Amino acid sequence: MSSVCTKTYPFFFTIIHYIRIKSFILYLILFNSSILFAQIENQVRDKNPGLFKNQRLFHSPPKPLFKGRKHNLDFVTSIPQDSIISGSLFFKTNFMAYHREFIIKDKHGLFRFTYDPEIFPGTHLEYYFVMKTVTGVHASPVDDNGKLAPVNKLLIDPVQYYKQQSRLNK
Repeated sequence: MSSVCTKTYPFFFTIIHYIRIKSFILYLILFNSSILFAQIENQVRDKNPGLFKNQRLFHSPPKPLFKGRKHNLDFVTSIPQDSIISGSLFFKTNFMAYHREFIIKDKHGLFRFTYDPEIFPGTHLEYYFVMKTVTGVHASPVDDNGKLAPVNKLLIDPVQYYKQQSRLNK
């Protein structure tokens, strides 16, 4: 009679167990992370028009805005130039009662308005931009709900600003 080897090797069990655990963890990471990212992308795309994916007109306010200096207020678009009908900046200072409309021409998708404090004195600026296209109207800046949210900036004294910056950097 031949003897059958019935001796178990515990290290084989641990290796097989280790491989199964690693493959399960890898499965969880790959499968569940793709579902999570798909859900986040769906939420961002569908419910938040204030994010860049849903905007066709971009603006980053200049920081800081100094008193007594000219500043460029730039708006950039990715819409083709032949589709743009007009671009308007609505602008006012705290010394003006109402917004004034300035028609701005674009150059390769860049709309630029130069604020001159000698022409428009004030301590606060408030502005927004509206662009009419063949397909509709676009505005900037917009809030997270897709509603127009004008930029409101304080004009600051450059000497005081740099004194404060030097104190903060020490």
